[in-house]
Amino acid sequence: MSSLSTLLRPPVLPPDASAQRPYSGARKEIGDMLEALRARLDMDVAFVSRQIGSTHRIFTHVAARGVSPLASGDHNPNENSLCWLVIQGKLPERVTDTSHYEAAACLPITDAINVRSHFSVPMRRRDGRVHGSLCCFSYRPRPDIDERDMEMIRSVAAIVSDQIEGRIELEEQGIDAAQEIARLIGDDDIAIIHQPIYDLTDWHLIGHECLMRHKSDPHRSPIELLERARTAGKTVELELHVARKALATLDPAHPERFVAINVSSATLASQELARMIPASFASRLVIELQDHDTVGHPAAVRQTIQFWKERSWVAVNSTGGGFSGLRALVDLGPDIVKLDHDFLSGLAADPARRALVKALVQFAADTEVTLIAQGVETREDLQALRELGVRFAQGYILGKPAQPQRGTPVC
Repeated sequence: MSSLSTLLRPPVLPPDASAQRPYSGARKEIGDMLEALRARLDMDVAFVSRQIGSTHRIFTHVAARGVSPLASGDHNPNENSLCWLVIQGKLPERVTDTSHYEAAACLPITDAINVRSHFSVPMRRRDGRVHGSLCCFSYRPRPDIDERDMEMIRSVAAIVSDQIEGRIELEEQGIDAAQEIARLIGDDDIAIIHQPIYDLTDWHLIGHECLMRHKSDPHRSPIELLERARTAGKTVELELHVARKALATLDPAHPERFVAINVSSATLASQELARMIPASFASRLVIELQDHDTVGHPAAVRQTIQFWKERSWVAVNSTGGGFSGLRALVDLGPDIVKLDHDFLSGLAADPARRALVKALVQFAADTEVTLIAQGVETREDLQALRELGVRFAQGYILGKPAQPQRGTPVC
């Protein structure tokens, strides 16, 4: 007889995040249904397992009477799995006595955990692929379990499978996105372009915002790429790669100009970003905090911003929230607030917007914050910004994003 620890030892798995952990969604609901089914049929153990390719399965939910021989997270090779025999059609779903089936009786796990009756239903995805099983077994033969009982097991399996399907899809999306982001970084398939930023008092160029583009598919939205990175949990990796490339575009011929790089709050707080940026870059670097997940942790974000203000300029993006929105951003303590296109569009013809921008300019001056208007697209709006005292701006009317000037990189 094989030891149980050997039978259920973790296998060597592929580097697939979805294959290395149990289902992470709806754990309590599935567990409650499983226990109710086990009790209703007077079984010793009921479990849900997940297939890992064609080699192994992992027990994701276990309900038992007393001490269970299985635990959530245990692995079992398919070659020693009664459920796998059911999936392959080598055993029926209803096995009232395992001693009556040679295929079941000869498996080491049958004796190791004392499976004397076994009732297993494969769980299928909407496209028909099997992703796991719902199983009940008893330590004694159970000739009393009839087809009506099996229908109950199938019904619960269908409900559980439906709950799990959405989680599987999310995991697959994350895996696919992670592979894409890894390829983008590994193949260096990201390009940097510059959006010029001007001082409107004398129209001179003061710096560039660095934007990323997909080299192989230049028309693909950077927002989509960032969303793919977020789905994969790879936002920091992608943003660090982009930042590294952006820093290399600093123009040594114009040390008075800066570059602005865009990061999320997670990247802003990462040690990798701090290690990447030399102290000598302080006067030539603007770090723009792009996301707005600061509501729940404003103190932590403010602390991170204060750290970076000693090493660069720090900007945050307005989302068009007006005076109250700007005040919330100013409370974070940045050097710069960038006014969004949606907030400024149509400024020249809208007296209410003009009055609000005028108040924002005064408020920014009182709080020692610099305003930069972004997304300026018409001459009329540009002139209105100058008249209202907004000193710095960027947008298509001033210059479209373009390849950075070639030269010897600073880093």
